[in-house]
Amino acid sequence: MTSQTSRIAVLTDIADAHLPFVQKHLDQEMIILDPQAVLKRQGLTFGFAPGRNIAVYGEHQLKQIKSIWYRKPRDFTLTSAPVDPELQDYACVALQYHTMQILTACRQARWVSDYYALRRANNKALQLEVAAQLGLRVPETIMTSDPAAAHTFLTTHDKCIVKTYSAYSMTAKSALYTTKVNKKKLPELQNLHLAPAIFQQQIDPQFDVRVTVVGKKAFAASICHKGSETSNILDWRLGHYDGDLRIEPFDDFPADVAKLCVQHVEALGLSFGAIDFVMDKKNRLWFLENNPNGQWGFVERYAGLPIGKAMAELLSAAAK
Repeated sequence: MTSQTSRIAVLTDIADAHLPFVQKHLDQEMIILDPQAVLKRQGLTFGFAPGRNIAVYGEHQLKQIKSIWYRKPRDFTLTSAPVDPELQDYACVALQYHTMQILTACRQARWVSDYYALRRANNKALQLEVAAQLGLRVPETIMTSDPAAAHTFLTTHDKCIVKTYSAYSMTAKSALYTTKVNKKKLPELQNLHLAPAIFQQQIDPQFDVRVTVVGKKAFAASICHKGSETSNILDWRLGHYDGDLRIEPFDDFPADVAKLCVQHVEALGLSFGAIDFVMDKKNRLWFLENNPNGQWGFVERYAGLPIGKAMAELLSAAAK
């Protein structure tokens, strides 16, 4: 298909497992803009002259794109480019700066979602503040680098959880799970200034809920992970590894809360969001976080929710 008919693009790794969920519902080609392809001699050119400017990826004119789905493009690392070690840092910076110009080269397109809105929306404090303003139930939370503040919070609540800002340590090559703590057995806090963390009152969970918002549509799924009552880990992501995870459509998810989920995504300036809730044992929903560019393929695969179709429809509507 030629660049003249290509109106939809996705900025991501070409091996992104989410692509097939959307591609099968499109009636036109989706151009895959993979920054890493530049290393394989894929041309990427930006040019300016009086009265005109160009942005070209291979054979595709980026100015003709009407909608772009921002997924998960990989950053360049020091070892990305096959150059002498003393030049690797320069090559890495040059590649990153050059390819990031795609983010502003397609201002005419609808972004799902805008990169700079995504960066802002990743602010956990902002997410909780917006959720509370909308009327969603939010656990008491503190995010701190101060051991004294953390100690006061932990000793004020009978049960708490500790969450990290990043879910994965690249150097340790391990996942970092949400952990239960109580005031009888407090975590070590003296080095908190080196790795600030999120402390939150523990909700007694009945099950977890993932609400995936695509435009004006919200898809709710219940997530059950039995785990171990004696474990100090309180994180359904562990079920991906131990195989004890059940994901089903949440058909009775309250319509008013679904509407608030859409409003939360819109308030953050986004078109997509993957929102996590906990349903407690009193049947109350508690807002935990909004993942502005969260994974959702596993939800569609196990719960059968038509998220990919909704994404295709959102992208196609802007590309007409």
